[in-house]
Amino acid sequence: MDSSRQPQSEVTQTSGRPVLSEQFVAWITGAQRPLYAYIRTLVGCSAETDDILQAVNLILCRKATEFDGRGKFLSWACRIAYFQVLAHLKERQRDKHAYFDEAVLEDLAGPLARHVEQLDDRLEALHDCLGQLSPAHRQMIATRYAPGGSVQRVAQAVGRPSGSVRVSLHRIRLVLLDCIERTLAAEGSA
Repeated sequence: MDSSRQPQSEVTQTSGRPVLSEQFVAWITGAQRPLYAYIRTLVGCSAETDDILQAVNLILCRKATEFDGRGKFLSWACRIAYFQVLAHLKERQRDKHAYFDEAVLEDLAGPLARHVEQLDDRLEALHDCLGQLSPAHRQMIATRYAPGGSVQRVAQAVGRPSGSVRVSLHRIRLVLLDCIERTLAAEGSA
């Protein structure tokens, strides 16, 4: 989803409680895996990753009106996650007398955030490129990569032999890869 081209996130009030726009909910939902990976990389293999992610999600919802849609949602969310990780590590340091170096954390978080932003750019390009596929090809990709999807399921859905479908899927993936690379090069993100 191209957060840089979307209108400002809409947050309305219903009985005193904010109601997030569908777009904002889609951004949060789409960011869960990258945010989890980002947080886990910063805190290490820890059960605390889920707790930090949950706290980040709550903050994102509370701060929904602050995201104006002009930047990259995932970059904004990672910045919030960074501060939550920092707060968590400081708390853990006080409670358990564990040592962490904030400068090292910042050194790790900076390049990691850039990688996440590149992933965000690639996902946006993929979304745009999927939209350029024919409906039949888009359906083949959706069927193949849906949970439980397989070449055999696509073959059954389109009524073609598995070998033929495998070749078609390979060609479609090459078209998508070429489209993504062209899109990123045109945007200067490659």
